[in-house]
Amino acid sequence: MEDNKTTWRKIGNRIALMRISRRLTQYQLAEMTGLSLSYIGFIEQGIRKGTILTYYEIVTALGYSLNDLVDIQRTEIPPELALELSDLLTACTSNEKEAIVGIFREMLGMIRMIRREAP
Repeated sequence: MEDNKTTWRKIGNRIALMRISRRLTQYQLAEMTGLSLSYIGFIEQGIRKGTILTYYEIVTALGYSLNDLVDIQRTEIPPELALELSDLLTACTSNEKEAIVGIFREMLGMIRMIRREAP
């Protein structure tokens, strides 16, 4: 079982990923929420813990829900990779995005199948 520090870091990282996926800076998020820039930074680093209301204000400002925030069982994506993927997908049409997601799902299914078959 993970310790509380790890959990808060994961939540902070999730907030950073949400913010980056919206192409916002910490400063812009602070402006949107009325929270201080340093507080946003500390939350994203897992140094400070917010109240449930603080997390609600942050995620709703970013267009997400609290459920999105606390679903930390997902594999974390490094922020630089999230930004690169966002850049690539921004240039795509809706049809291209659907095709990319379909290809990705198919590849992931194949990888998982190969892992199950491996000795």
